[in-house]
Amino acid sequence: MAEEQGYKVTFVDNSDEIKKALVGLSKTALRASGKVVRKYLRENIPVRSKRFKNHIGTWVKIDNQTGQPTLQIGFYGWQRVKKKGKLPSHANPHWIEFGVDPHTIRTRAAPVMRYNGDIFGRTVNHPGTGATHVLRDTVQNHISDIRAEQVQYLKEMSKKLEEAGRIIDWEAECEDDD
Repeated sequence: MAEEQGYKVTFVDNSDEIKKALVGLSKTALRASGKVVRKYLRENIPVRSKRFKNHIGTWVKIDNQTGQPTLQIGFYGWQRVKKKGKLPSHANPHWIEFGVDPHTIRTRAAPVMRYNGDIFGRTVNHPGTGATHVLRDTVQNHISDIRAEQVQYLKEMSKKLEEAGRIIDWEAECEDDD
């Protein structure tokens, strides 16, 4: 949020206590944002793929070199979903997000393809499906809610920095020598 307004936050206190507190608050803020994103994603999932909700995931990572926390939003693979004890979707999350081109499905070893007792033969012409872009659109359409969830944690971070003797002036204007 600060970098979007032209500000860059630089940590000048390198004590381990301050680092841990700021990293903890950053991760908590990003997790809260992830919770908002997951809620909206579950609401926007196409009806035809009900189990797809089990694949939605967010995770927070900290870059070891810079200490920068990052929120990643994506879809778990069917193995991870199954490991969590939930039913995986038959569709690959990538197919729903980006669509599938028309293609031919052929059997390899089976004499014919069957599904629920229906016999389809050795080849099936799949008509393809359009992309839904549910992940991208959900994040872009609800960015204000995601940021609002982070505001309370940014205030706590400022409070921690003030306690350490550092003040972030959010109202200051940036001056460039360009």
